[in-house]
Amino acid sequence: MSYVKVQIALPVADLGYGPGLVLDTQITDGRFRMLRTLCIMLIVQLSAFSNLSLAAMAKQQCAQYSDHFDTYNPERWHDVMLYSEGQADFAVKDGRLTIKSSQDTPCEVQVYSLFIFDGDFDIQVDYDLTAGDKLQSCRFNAGLVLQTLGDEKSYKSYVAMTPNKGLFFRGRLDRYGEQNIEKHKGNPAPERGTIRITRKKGNIDYLALVDGKWRNIYEFNEPCNENLRVRLKLQTGGDEEEGQTCPVQVRFDNFLVNSCDNIVAE
Repeated sequence: MSYVKVQIALPVADLGYGPGLVLDTQITDGRFRMLRTLCIMLIVQLSAFSNLSLAAMAKQQCAQYSDHFDTYNPERWHDVMLYSEGQADFAVKDGRLTIKSSQDTPCEVQVYSLFIFDGDFDIQVDYDLTAGDKLQSCRFNAGLVLQTLGDEKSYKSYVAMTPNKGLFFRGRLDRYGEQNIEKHKGNPAPERGTIRITRKKGNIDYLALVDGKWRNIYEFNEPCNENLRVRLKLQTGGDEEEGQTCPVQVRFDNFLVNSCDNIVAE
């Protein structure tokens, strides 16, 4: 019968009981192979448990930034009026974040996130543009915008309206807010729905929930690996399309951070 000399380390110092110990002993070759196999299995299981724990912690951290808009959280959001000739109404009421444009003058109001995404992420938000025939002669964009911190790039995922053509999905990539790089006019959009944006390895995709299924609306051609903030936006006027400036109301709800690599307060 062959024996193998091994050293067994007892890390009692890590437990606060004094210095670590190393014991010399001998075991049979068969027992050594069994012990080695058990150790490998234990290491694999501990590694898997550690990875699951890290994933659970990351998911929990991401979920903390989801918002059902039961109240307005000034530590998460900040409203800003841009390029606006008229004032807009902004409020969180009845469990929704509501933005309403002015009657006769172009308006652009945005609610900025006070947190930023680093790496991959998956976010979504519900929208409600229910207003019947009152919107048919209007021109507006409403939806989610992802913006680099210096506004060098803005990835815009809209539900839009042009006069007498109905609601439709629109994707735009602008530089410094106004210089257009990419634009896409998609299929008709419902008055109520869900917008979703994902980033995977720098590639940004715009999706929407249509007839109970996620549809890919637009894959932006230009990738982005920079940190991004979120904007909830309503814009009337100021576009290349012709049309009437009229009061538009959009209600946002259930902003969800489904997953993310890293998210931090700005």
